[in-house]
Amino acid sequence: MREAPCAAVDTSASPIPAPKGPFLVPRAQYAGRHRPTQKPSAGRPFVVPALVLSSTLAAAVVVRGAGASEMTADAAAATSTSSALHGLSLASTAAAAPVLPERDTTDRASRDSLRADLTARAAPAKAAQAAARTTAKAQAAAAAKKAKGVGGGTGDVAGNKAPVGAISGARRWVAPFSGYTLTSGFGLRWGRLHPAQDLAAATGTPVRALSSGRVTFAGWSNRGYGNLVKIQYWDGTVSWYAHNSRLRVREGQHVAPGQTVSYSGSTGQSTGPHLHLEIHPGGKSAVPPKPWLARKGIRL
Repeated sequence: MREAPCAAVDTSASPIPAPKGPFLVPRAQYAGRHRPTQKPSAGRPFVVPALVLSSTLAAAVVVRGAGASEMTADAAAATSTSSALHGLSLASTAAAAPVLPERDTTDRASRDSLRADLTARAAPAKAAQAAARTTAKAQAAAAAKKAKGVGGGTGDVAGNKAPVGAISGARRWVAPFSGYTLTSGFGLRWGRLHPAQDLAAATGTPVRALSSGRVTFAGWSNRGYGNLVKIQYWDGTVSWYAHNSRLRVREGQHVAPGQTVSYSGSTGQSTGPHLHLEIHPGGKSAVPPKPWLARKGIRL
């Protein structure tokens, strides 16, 4: 269809000024081609995905100005497709995420209970073992002390501290001397009583305790005995060892049968190295040593 020619404009009366820019010509003087007047637009539609409102809603809302209308079929299909794809994305993400196993608190509680039960059962056994070890150590220590006290012959002032309990049961009697020769016996000598039995031996011969007892005197005597040792035994008998060259015990010390207490010599009023042995039953007057020792099973 052909367009109608535009009407002629008379430009002789008043010339039209040259336009300074686009759309600056007044409408009354515009004579060019133009489009027909369009209906004013109601505004651009905005599509809100259904995911904003609900993950399962496939519809959408179209907002036009201040009012709303239903979504077209194409827009609804597009929204459904978008929601489906978004759901698949969430599903794939959840599938890709590692699934951590739940902690079994029941098994842990069972293990803790079993461990506590085993510990409780083992406690009495451990206590019994500890008590047995303590008892064994005490018995071994007591046996060592007793053996040290009874053995004799090697103890000194510092090493002969045997307790009374370790030697109280050792009530045997032993000979006080060895390698000797009997010389002056019990009786009158030079007009006075000689209350002892002399056993001659080389200087330094060990002199031993007759049985278990306690030293009541150990030192120098001004009565002619020289280095003197007195021992009171468990039955009350007291022995006197005189003229010793050296002493191995001190007053108040406990001794055992056969323990070395001194060494023979010739100190004090003596004519040669020997052991001057006196026996005082009950701590009283001296008696002949030979018969008294014979009753104890010791023969001089």
